[in-house]
Amino acid sequence: MTLFHKPIQQVTLTDLEALMGDFPVKEGQQIDFKREMIRPESLCEAVTSFANSQGGDLLIGIDEKEGSPIAIVGVSCEDTDKEKLRLLNIFHNNIEPKLTNIEIEFIAIEGFNYVILIRTRRSWLRPHRVKHNSKFYARQSNGKYELDVQQLRQMFLGASEFADKYAKFHEERVAHHIERFGTKPFVLLQFVPVSAFENPNVVDLTGIFNYLRTVPISTSNDNRRINFTGVYSESNDKSSKFQLFRNGIIEHVTTRIIRDNVISGSSLYENLRDSFSRTLQNYRSLEIKEPIYAMLSFYGSKGLTASDIDSFYADHDVVPYEEDKMIFPEVYIEDIETVNIPETIRPIMNVLWNAYGFSKYSHELK
Repeated sequence: MTLFHKPIQQVTLTDLEALMGDFPVKEGQQIDFKREMIRPESLCEAVTSFANSQGGDLLIGIDEKEGSPIAIVGVSCEDTDKEKLRLLNIFHNNIEPKLTNIEIEFIAIEGFNYVILIRTRRSWLRPHRVKHNSKFYARQSNGKYELDVQQLRQMFLGASEFADKYAKFHEERVAHHIERFGTKPFVLLQFVPVSAFENPNVVDLTGIFNYLRTVPISTSNDNRRINFTGVYSESNDKSSKFQLFRNGIIEHVTTRIIRDNVISGSSLYENLRDSFSRTLQNYRSLEIKEPIYAMLSFYGSKGLTASDIDSFYADHDVVPYEEDKMIFPEVYIEDIETVNIPETIRPIMNVLWNAYGFSKYSHELK
């Protein structure tokens, strides 16, 4: 087994020694060994090959023979912070588009001798090219290779395939909820990891069920259970529902937020904020660290107006919304660890206020 499953900060010398056990881990799609520091161009080729594939670890300071590790030799480094900055600058200046998902760890051998572990996760902005030769690389079981025209075309088409698959999924879920809610207006909030339609069974429910935060949007009830598609929860009156799908998509739906064709902007924001917070915590628990799309939509919204506009715009005539559905622009969350939830939700609130003729949402977001 490679080291890629283990948080980089937890990789130890013992883990490195285990790579050379009775059944040594050979170089392959997710691991590469180098005895000594390599040229900047070669570093970028190795890193982009991982980013353009499934991600992986480059270990500098491990000798290999025919792809199998044979000795931990380490590389000399007196200032690890300075060396880390040098490496990050190399990647920043020599790779297009820029890679933001590179981690570097120095694993002490003795004295100033270290194995340098450079971890690159699969990139969702791929393909990345190396500037010095304008080439694109990927990896397979026998190592790095240059992408050909057909492979590049397939990679560039990946984004449109995601959009098509999500549109089909969304349409099916809307039909499902209309069947259950009937003519009641409802709010649908979906969180979609970028790999959701490539990994149908990424969620392992073993041991994680009790740690999930499955309270649906706009309620405090939590009646969770495992179902055919993953984990399900609903409010006591069944007006709010939560579903974690096995591919990592998390869905909230409720009829509570829209009442009598009126929605409270402040109430919507508070419900979105709390649902975002719980959902991102779920992704941390599930160790899903990739970018996430958040998609919000209203159905049965014809005639909808907002209850808290008048306090700011007493002289403005608010025209009720004229369409039966309101599809908000998707929100892209690149890093679940550093995301600012209020600022992430702000564009959604601005678009809601745009629907009633105002340039932006006027209330403070906390």
